[in-house]
Amino acid sequence: LATMASLARTLTRSVSDLSRVTLRPGARHMSGGGSYQEELANTAMWRNVTFVGLPCIAGLTVYIFSKGHHHGEEQPAYSYLQIRNKEFPWGKCNLFDVLSGKCKDE
Repeated sequence: LATMASLARTLTRSVSDLSRVTLRPGARHMSGGGSYQEELANTAMWRNVTFVGLPCIAGLTVYIFSKGHHHGEEQPAYSYLQIRNKEFPWGKCNLFDVLSGKCKDE
């Protein structure tokens, strides 16, 4: 029990020491804090990156989707894939084929 109390005291001391850390006056902090000119230069840089990047992405998208692509071969109709011991309530066809009109129930 005494070791638990000393461990708790050590942890609270280390946490309170972290909160007392002072930052140097000229140091940049994580959320910006630069001069106005630096902020403007950073904004201009990202604007230029955006104006160059978006047409490149659009061009690559058009290029990729304009090319034909291979769909693969049709899968063989294996006899063990569609084992039905009784008929569906809507007939012999699959429900999605019936709803889309691909299969007409005779």
